[in-house]
Amino acid sequence: MSISPVPFVAKAHFFCAGPPKGGTSWLMRLLDAHPEAACSGEGHYFDRFYPLLMKTFEEYQRVLQLDAKLVFSEKPVLKPVRKSHVTSLLRHFMLERFAEYDPENRAKAHGDKTPHNWKDMPTLFSTFPEASLVFINRDPRDAAVSLFGHAKRRQLYKMDPEGPINRDQLIRAACNNWIGVNTSLAALQKERPERLVLVRYEDLLADAVTEYGRICAALGLSTEQDVLQAAVEACDFRKVSGRNPGERDQSSFFTSGTSGNWQTQLSPAEAGVVEDLCGHMMPAAGYEI
Repeated sequence: MSISPVPFVAKAHFFCAGPPKGGTSWLMRLLDAHPEAACSGEGHYFDRFYPLLMKTFEEYQRVLQLDAKLVFSEKPVLKPVRKSHVTSLLRHFMLERFAEYDPENRAKAHGDKTPHNWKDMPTLFSTFPEASLVFINRDPRDAAVSLFGHAKRRQLYKMDPEGPINRDQLIRAACNNWIGVNTSLAALQKERPERLVLVRYEDLLADAVTEYGRICAALGLSTEQDVLQAAVEACDFRKVSGRNPGERDQSSFFTSGTSGNWQTQLSPAEAGVVEDLCGHMMPAAGYEI
């Protein structure tokens, strides 16, 4: 069995990040709809695959050390395995995966939209130092509401035990993730501002073509109006859900296509929990309490 080599073609690389149920899937679809970009699925390269690689390399290092003790009198010929060996292998694997999603080699930029990419920025930038991070932010109260739907779908697909959804637990989980996202975002704004592309879900919803064009420009993609308009139309809520914006379906991945749903879907007490936990960061992110 032969292994196909990675095409040695210069590509830009970007990684989408944001709070769970914060709009990263819409962002992925928009970017994948651009003729110069390929961004499909959640690879979970840094939060799931990388730790497995590290375990493999650690076991390999343990065996080498044992060999050195038994065969070479603890004077090994080979130098110890370094983290750079792991990230080099990870990069090669990811480039092959990206190439699979771009079989015609049409794209100028390849990306991944795993929402938790914000948790693994040190490893991400060790692996792809040239990459951009496209952060999408969302009102934490709406993110909490959207998480209710996600929990219900997990029950429908038997991914979680049956039983009542613990709304308070989900709200607090959404808040913890939102705080983590915005803490990482603040660090990126300070340490690598040139690698950051920031958009708010609400702004993208209000003027998709303009915001999408700004993102594309930052990633070096074409911003011709007909290209932007075609991608936005291809990803329109009506087209992907079969419903008009505002027509809710909690069992669907595409819940309502609107913002501000927390005002009718959260009780005052529930909204208060979000504001108590996230309120210290909400104004800086552009959200009123």
